[in-house]
Amino acid sequence: MAFQYRLEVLLRLQRSLERQEENRLLTYAAQLARLKTELQGWNENRLERKQQALEELQRGSPAAMLHLLMKWEESARSHEAQLREQIRIAEEARLQQMQAYRQARQRREVLGGLKEQLETTYDLDETRHTQQRVDEAFLLRSFYWKNS
Repeated sequence: MAFQYRLEVLLRLQRSLERQEENRLLTYAAQLARLKTELQGWNENRLERKQQALEELQRGSPAAMLHLLMKWEESARSHEAQLREQIRIAEEARLQQMQAYRQARQRREVLGGLKEQLETTYDLDETRHTQQRVDEAFLLRSFYWKNS
């Protein structure tokens, strides 16, 4: 008879839960990467804008242009602060999800380890029983040959 693990259904469920947690973790990691890329792009755009503003000021732009550039810089700082806050929140969510994934993986590993241990014990018992039957057959044959 082949080995049957009574908790196989539970092990399959735990594998499924682990995959779900891993997928959530990947989603959070992708969101964090997207936000970091957006921040980097925003900073590059901001730097370009500053360069353009300096060039215009060197050409002798009116004070109204300088005022407009200052307002844009204020707005840019505000947007950057919002992005940084979103990144902080996304990083916290990713770390929490990482912990949830680790816990799910540990539960699956415990069930998998128990299965391996039980399967090894089962295999050893089966090997012992098989050896015992072989030994008994040998003794019966040798007893039969001695008596015949």
